[in-house]
Amino acid sequence: MNALKQTASEELAAPSGSFARAVHSAGSDFLRLAIYPIAHRHRYPLTHKLLPDFYAMEFVSLDRVRRIQWERLTSMLRHAAQHVPYYRELFHKHGIDVSRICTAREFATIPPLTKARIRQYSSELVSENADPGRLQANATGGSTGSPINFYQDDNYWNYARASQVFLESWWGIRQGDRTAVLWGADRDLPDIGWKERLACAIAQTRSCNAFSLTADGLKDFAEMLTKWRPRLIAGYATALKVFASFLASRPEIRIRPYAVKSTAEVLTVDERRLIEQVLRCPVYDFYGTREINNLAAECPLQQGLHINSLTRYIEVVDDNGSLVVPGIPGRLLITDLTNHSMPMIRYENEDISSAVEGECPCGRPFPRLTGILGRKSDFISTPSGKLIHGEFFTHLFYAIPLVKTFQVTQDTSCRVLLQIVWERRPDTSIVEALRTRIEKALGPQMTCDLEAVEKIDRPSSGKHRFTISKIPIPWGMGSFSLVKGHQN
Repeated sequence: MNALKQTASEELAAPSGSFARAVHSAGSDFLRLAIYPIAHRHRYPLTHKLLPDFYAMEFVSLDRVRRIQWERLTSMLRHAAQHVPYYRELFHKHGIDVSRICTAREFATIPPLTKARIRQYSSELVSENADPGRLQANATGGSTGSPINFYQDDNYWNYARASQVFLESWWGIRQGDRTAVLWGADRDLPDIGWKERLACAIAQTRSCNAFSLTADGLKDFAEMLTKWRPRLIAGYATALKVFASFLASRPEIRIRPYAVKSTAEVLTVDERRLIEQVLRCPVYDFYGTREINNLAAECPLQQGLHINSLTRYIEVVDDNGSLVVPGIPGRLLITDLTNHSMPMIRYENEDISSAVEGECPCGRPFPRLTGILGRKSDFISTPSGKLIHGEFFTHLFYAIPLVKTFQVTQDTSCRVLLQIVWERRPDTSIVEALRTRIEKALGPQMTCDLEAVEKIDRPSSGKHRFTISKIPIPWGMGSFSLVKGHQN
């Protein structure tokens, strides 16, 4: 692994031998060192002020990190007890005096916050002293198939941006470095306004829409990257795998980033191996959710995911809600220490992991998780040769709170079945609009059947798969022969 990182470092540092490439690199450095810092400070002044505090904590003692984490946790508890109706009632009902909570086991007596409770008590979870004008509405289609709506505030996002910069710095990524992303876009790139385009240009970000991957689109993206030379490539694990497989059959397209960031899905051993072999650099697993982002990340040693303990508190519990010992898989309960407008305390996001015993040899004091089990998206493949990432379907439900849970199944090359558990019977117009949007994305050769069901059974693993394709991806992972218009 160190050899991979060294190779990437040397290639980026070495003179190109070309005047054009030297000018190209100088232009990138000018944006990163001059334009980007000014724009970033202007747009996110508090984020910029927070970063020195994060960097100062990178190699402090574990005890110091735990003290800071516990101070922020107890502050959030006091705030919730005083200003948040849901928690005020919850603590009263269970006889919990937050001022007396001094240990992890005492904290674990607070009942978990589930997705069902967020849907049921969404208004009561908003702090009474929150400024309505500064609340930022957000939603998740639910990678486990259970969509919810929630709010985040400026404080949350300031800490989130600082956390991301801090965690990515472990891999040698600097603010403003050129970054290519394979991510889901709800709008086609031509529909993005000039302000967003300018922001992406200043931040040196280029995107490929994982909700609509085609052979031609990947070819154009890859050829652009060979000239643009990104330092970081980020995306869904499965989208990165598809991209790496595409490049593996085209050795003439040579892309050498410094690091790859895999997020939003489980990164398998085979996927990591393939991506590292093709792009010749380390692949780092990064864990976050729409509800609470920047939860954990791998360090250069890749021996587990370091928890972002400065802004998050994560517990691993059994089915009874009791804390489990390191090495034993359990349910994750996550407490965000930054969002006072809508606190999430002991939030169960339905992911499964286990804690790693002992400190990491890298010297960073942040406790580790082994990795996330489950939450794996499948691609839906179309007869025209387009792949649609499973996250596309979760985005559909951001603005439809009536959806309790769902599952998409592709059983033939020309049909998908969308099963939905509704909170209550929806208007026909909602159903038809949903069908129309899906069939537009799928293309004219495919149909979408919608079925209202009472419940969706979970597999024996207990982990809900929200997108299931029984049709193999037409771009074979071996020789990787891309054929548009039909499946291999």
